Amino acid sequence: MKTLICMVMLTALGIGTPASAQTSAQTAKPEHFSPSELNSRMLDRRAVEAVIWGLPLVGQDAVKQAAFRDGKAKFNDIVWWPKGGGWKNQSPTPNVNTRYIYWFINTRQDGPVVVEVPPAVPGASFYGTIEDAWYVPQVDLGLEGKGGKYLVLPPDYKGKVPDGYTVVHPTTYNTMTLLRSILASYSEKDVQAGDALVKQIKIYPLSQVAHPPAQRFLDMSDILYNGLVKFDETFFTNLSRMLNEEPVHPRDMQMMGTLLPLGIEKGKEFKPDAATVAVLKSAAAEAQAWLMKAVTTGDTPWWPDRRWVFVSPPISIETDFTWQMPNYFGVDSRAIGLYQYFCPMVKAGKGSFYFGAFFDRSGKPLDGGSNYRLHVPANVPVKEFWSITVYSLKTSSFFLNSPRLTLSSLDTDLKKNPDGSVDIYIGPKPPAGQESNWIFTPAGQKWFPWFRVYGPEKAIMDKSWKLPDIEQVK
Repeated sequence: MKTLICMVMLTALGIGTPASAQTSAQTAKPEHFSPSELNSRMLDRRAVEAVIWGLPLVGQDAVKQAAFRDGKAKFNDIVWWPKGGGWKNQSPTPNVNTRYIYWFINTRQDGPVVVEVPPAVPGASFYGTIEDAWYVPQVDLGLEGKGGKYLVLPPDYKGKVPDGYTVVHPTTYNTMTLLRSILASYSEKDVQAGDALVKQIKIYPLSQVAHPPAQRFLDMSDILYNGLVKFDETFFTNLSRMLNEEPVHPRDMQMMGTLLPLGIEKGKEFKPDAATVAVLKSAAAEAQAWLMKAVTTGDTPWWPDRRWVFVSPPISIETDFTWQMPNYFGVDSRAIGLYQYFCPMVKAGKGSFYFGAFFDRSGKPLDGGSNYRLHVPANVPVKEFWSITVYSLKTSSFFLNSPRLTLSSLDTDLKKNPDGSVDIYIGPKPPAGQESNWIFTPAGQKWFPWFRVYGPEKAIMDKSWKLPDIEQVK
């Protein structure tokens, strides 16, 4: 039975709730519910909130488990996409214009872990971030091309720290790093330079510093990598498992108490009965429905007269993705942001900046069966390049079997207008003669684009440059 709170939330967000259910919920009195109904309603409320609260922890674990399951990786291995990736990388809003590089560290298992990142070379560089298990960014890697040696410590580490390292001290044992290989072009020379740079990365326990093991590199290019969260009863199994792996933060103590009736408790195995499983399955689906709607309405337009938004609620920038405001913790905003992406940077705008859109110029939701055009002005103010990539609203990842995912200013076959501007076409089929400027969307699916700028210049950040809205075309 849907709860009063969740029905109010969904109604306010425009998600249809049957009128009969609304009326029943509005007129029913607590004393009219049986004890089992009251318990079910309480469990449902708490389960929906548990999904919204626990999404970062479960989300990162999903990406990690994909590496271990689909890529046969272990901790400290590097999984990467040297061919640039494709639709088979089913992670939240992945990018195929830069080479993605993931690795996972567990300091409960290995103790302090060393991460060595080489400096940039002509034609190739890195940027990325080490994240704790809740996707709180710890340190940005590769900015300004300096490289460096980092030491990731366990949260309870009190030992001596050797000299020569940038110390990273997260509050969790598990961390994830997403590093991007940035190429000056797609030329063979620059691609080879980028690949060679990746092969210089080293990750190993500090205890093995005298004789580091050979670094393992696992090519994910042709592997179906399913790193997406499943919004069903298994969400809670994974949440319980990860909560048992990590310390409980003071900010989360109250939430840990509200999880007890669901059967989730630190130090105990999660064994829900059949009735509870049914409630959990329904609640997870409801939470996803709320998130799908919230991501389209929860952000402020970057330019007041445009539909484009920064791809995260405003407090993400205000708090550098810690979500900690002076008088509250932004649980809802965190979930809305991390439903769309993963591994935020410490400071947005340093190495890249992303814009998203959910509506066309007229205010209509973007529909996969319709045709659209995006006019990209000449001379976008970036030091490196820009790209546009299309994602499914339901999964926040690529459409399966998509023939065309993205376009970028680095594409040599991209057709330009006489003034240097570019028209991008998005829809089920390309207009005649515009095949090189087309991105695919499937009929019957909702979608959203990310417009990425790499090396954003001042005009991007001070909003003096503007990106036109997406417009529907016949």
